Amino acid sequence: MRVVVDTAALRRPHAGTARWVNGLLGALDRIPEIEIERADGPRRIGNGLLFRPINLARQRWWYEAGIRRAARRRGADALLMPAGYAARRGHIPQLVAVLDVNFLTQPGTYENSFARYAKWVTGRNLRDADGLMTISAYSRSEICRHFGTDPERIAVVYPGLESPPAGDFARPIEGPYALYVGATERHKNIGVLLDAWAGMTGEMRRDLTLAIVGQPGRDHARLSERAAGMGGRVLLTGRVSQEALEGWYRHASVFLFPSLTEGFGYPPLEAMQRGVPVVAARAGSLPEVLGDAAGYHDPADSTALLAGMGAVLQDGGLRRERIEKGFLQAARYTWASSGAAVARLLEGLAR
Repeated sequence: MRVVVDTAALRRPHAGTARWVNGLLGALDRIPEIEIERADGPRRIGNGLLFRPINLARQRWWYEAGIRRAARRRGADALLMPAGYAARRGHIPQLVAVLDVNFLTQPGTYENSFARYAKWVTGRNLRDADGLMTISAYSRSEICRHFGTDPERIAVVYPGLESPPAGDFARPIEGPYALYVGATERHKNIGVLLDAWAGMTGEMRRDLTLAIVGQPGRDHARLSERAAGMGGRVLLTGRVSQEALEGWYRHASVFLFPSLTEGFGYPPLEAMQRGVPVVAARAGSLPEVLGDAAGYHDPADSTALLAGMGAVLQDGGLRRERIEKGFLQAARYTWASSGAAVARLLEGLAR
């Protein structure tokens, strides 16, 4: 079976989506019955507001006509659209991934223009797809809630995790620290971490640093201003290299993830892979994906966050239990199983 895959997302700086696309490509490449053909789409022309209309027009051409032409030219049996965009309906069946609808689940945390466009694109995806999938049962329920889609139409395919790299990685700072990894976007709810650090007392206040590591987002300036007034107890590193990120993960005392909504959520699982106990918000897909391997708190409750964190820092038995369960939970998510599930869906469409 020859499958043309939309890889246009790999031209855009969108780390989570690119990771999902690359992981699926690697998994499908290892299935002998499937021949993968990548379709990259048009290159972006420049950056910034001046070029946005041009790039948007080129993107729309790709999904209205371009990728269908590429699929016909290459003799495709099916199209795989893994990055949240569908082609116009046609004779070659398409499997479309809608990864999340966070722009509707958390209104006001995205720009209005983006939310309107994303809603239109998602509605079109749901209309034109021959097969649909998403990355968690939570995402499926939110898609159905906001668009009235029959849940039977949407398959859940969990992403996989790469194995952690071998080797020793340098400790990034002296002393114990709690770690958050992710973009500084509003729906990530990082402000509740700063609230917790502002209200901290005792030994933790004196000894424990909060490290916020990841791509600067729309909330970065506000968070930086707050952190600057906290006496060096909170660090915002911005984006770091993969080697540096590995060091941050490996030496963390606890991993915190207070996000208000997630379609899946890679970072807490990556922390579990590396033997770091996780405390996360009871929100979005996180309880589904992390299971009983994490501690949970109300996403608005900084006091509960501190209590959950203190428990795994001070109770050795609980800490060992969470670490052991974390290894097992993270091991559930493999690209081999993701690829096999997508292959079954594609074969069903091609038949």
